[in-house]
Amino acid sequence: MRLSSAVVLVAALVAVGCVDGNQRKDQVGETIVGQSLARAKDVDCMNNLRSVRQMIQVAVTSSDTPPATMDEMRVSKSMQQCPIGKEPYRYDAVSATVTCPHPGHEKY
Repeated sequence: MRLSSAVVLVAALVAVGCVDGNQRKDQVGETIVGQSLARAKDVDCMNNLRSVRQMIQVAVTSSDTPPATMDEMRVSKSMQQCPIGKEPYRYDAVSATVTCPHPGHEKY
């Protein structure tokens, strides 16, 4: 009976995120549910960046020069920032690249 109680206790601790700790660089999400929601927002960030990069490619293809700003491409304000930390994306018009400054999103 003691062993099954210990197993239940460990399972409960893992379910609320107390045993494995937060593995995210930004430490968002204290529970498994919170970390799952954060991962969903990570995907939103990746999709935003992918869309903006496609807009940049279209702009460069049509005019041979990258746009000076994301506003010039008519990127919506919600797509100009990270869904988790709300930091504005960094756009470099010289290299025509856009990146996310949020911790853990450096490789997106």
